[in-house]
Amino acid sequence: MTGTTEFKMGRDECRWEWNRCKICGAYHKNKTYTAKEMMYGTKEEFDYFICGDCGCMQIVQIPDDLGKYYKDNYYSMQERQEYEFEGDAIYTKDRILDVGCGTGEYLLELANKGHGNLYGCDPFIENDIYYGDRVYIKKGELGQMEGKFDFIRMQDSFEHIGTPLETMECVSRMLEKTGVCQIRIPVLPNAAFDTFGVNWYQLDAPRHLFIHTRKSMEYICGKYGLKVSKVEYLSNDFQFIISYYYELGVPLRIFEGNYAVLCNQLGAKTIQYFKEKTAELNKREYGDHACFHIEHA
Repeated sequence: MTGTTEFKMGRDECRWEWNRCKICGAYHKNKTYTAKEMMYGTKEEFDYFICGDCGCMQIVQIPDDLGKYYKDNYYSMQERQEYEFEGDAIYTKDRILDVGCGTGEYLLELANKGHGNLYGCDPFIENDIYYGDRVYIKKGELGQMEGKFDFIRMQDSFEHIGTPLETMECVSRMLEKTGVCQIRIPVLPNAAFDTFGVNWYQLDAPRHLFIHTRKSMEYICGKYGLKVSKVEYLSNDFQFIISYYYELGVPLRIFEGNYAVLCNQLGAKTIQYFKEKTAELNKREYGDHACFHIEHA
């Protein structure tokens, strides 16, 4: 990468070890990396490998207690103390399920627009949550939900789930025949990982358990009678800005309330370069974030 800021290339800082892929089952000598926890800056180390077949990057050993890596100020856990529903009419009968929804901000936005039949689930909330008779959020996993849904959404949650195969099987069972599942996740390959290696912020050890490729997503979907109908690349300039600071040892929590200051330190030309590069990479399908649209095959 060229620009006004110099970066070291971190992708090749790896070793080769034998691992069995938890997605496709392939057993190979794979590229293995050691990444640090950087959201809170504990810098605890975790090993990841990239499957030589499907390309999925995955944590070698899932921590016994993942809950301790989701502190009270984790971004998806922000409590909404009050919420007013506007309008009288509920204008859709579609059943919507948001998986890994935290305390349900997306569902509340839909409710505020008049929607009903809104459901969510998240294993890291304290208790089940009810917002009137329109929104119900269960403390638990997708497999604990009941019924069928017209739209299933996983917004930056699928990579946190330790059982992706079982989860996709649930999607296949719960999704109406004409329904759509939308999964938005960090993906490989991408330019940010090429540049920053384990300092790529979307690796997010140990919370992100699986970083998928299009191939690994198509494999999982095909296994359960689903298909990927469309992929949209939606990365933003954070892929470079935050990764750059991770490389310097600056944790994500430092960004709270300081984003403008940190951007100013990089300079306007560098930020503009990142924005332009991000737009280019999304067009080339080489950004670090994508949305998979999934339907029954």
